[in-house]
Amino acid sequence: MKNKKMLYIGTPIFNYHNKIISEFEEQGYSVDYYNDRPSESSFVKGIIKIKKSLMNSLINRYFDKIMSETKGKRYDLVFIVNCKVFTTVMIKQLRDSQKSARFVLYMWDSLTLYPNSEKLIPIFDKSYSFDLDDCDSIDNLYFMPLFFCEEYQKLGKENVQKREYDIASVCTAHPNRYKTMHELFPTLELKGISVFSYMFLNRLQYVYNKMFVPEFKGSRSSEFKFIPLSEQENIDVLKKSNTVFDMQHNKQSGLTMRTIETLGANRKMITTNANIKKYDFYNENNIFVMDKYSLEDIEQFIKHKYEPISQDIYIKYSLHSWIETIINEEDNNYF
Repeated sequence: MKNKKMLYIGTPIFNYHNKIISEFEEQGYSVDYYNDRPSESSFVKGIIKIKKSLMNSLINRYFDKIMSETKGKRYDLVFIVNCKVFTTVMIKQLRDSQKSARFVLYMWDSLTLYPNSEKLIPIFDKSYSFDLDDCDSIDNLYFMPLFFCEEYQKLGKENVQKREYDIASVCTAHPNRYKTMHELFPTLELKGISVFSYMFLNRLQYVYNKMFVPEFKGSRSSEFKFIPLSEQENIDVLKKSNTVFDMQHNKQSGLTMRTIETLGANRKMITTNANIKKYDFYNENNIFVMDKYSLEDIEQFIKHKYEPISQDIYIKYSLHSWIETIINEEDNNYF
């Protein structure tokens, strides 16, 4: 395959961007990569989340830098994830500078969290989202779940009889997650169920939540971690765990990255996302959908052994298949 060129703009979270770059390279592309935000400083990220307009000057300078550095280059593919800060005017300007490139957008957050991104969809040749509700309600937005990487496939092949944690939870502390975990996990531990919980929060976001978000009114800073776990630390936790606890953001219907990684690692899952029942990998012995939880039901579920799924279904959720879909536009059937 002739080596093709691509411009990739996305969030550098948990090293996923490097995994994506490596897989694109494996499939014949040379990649120029840029962060989708002008800075990784906690202050800048916090302000962008709370009031993006305060960072407009910095965002404009950053976009001008991208335009300057890519001037004169000719890309076959421009791939953008989420597009958290760039405007329609900016993307049209980028499109005008890369007239021969195919433009692809992927949303791995809901448009309810980034509503401005909906205006970008008509600018792209193809737009995907992990969120079912968004795809059902918005024209020309195509459904494609997230993916698991090779490290999780390796975990799934390990045969360990006894693991340290019955339940593990590593997440960003959104209000609905915090409220549920704050109530549920201590109760489970009193039942003798071993729980690992790591709730991450940007420090500026914590101060804001403490002041203005009702669910955080009585919270203590000691309940949260202000540094996210590294990729390897995440894998080490999962390695020691039988079951993963996961709650989607209350404004999202799509399956989280944690859910797909749990599938990749052949681990069981407790989730609040009832949409998981629609997916072809759903098995009630592997996946407990929690509504109004019953402690007895959770205790019984934890005792079940994981039941492997078919390889054909399993491999569809790999990063390799995810990249193939973006390159070739060959949509998989996930239901």
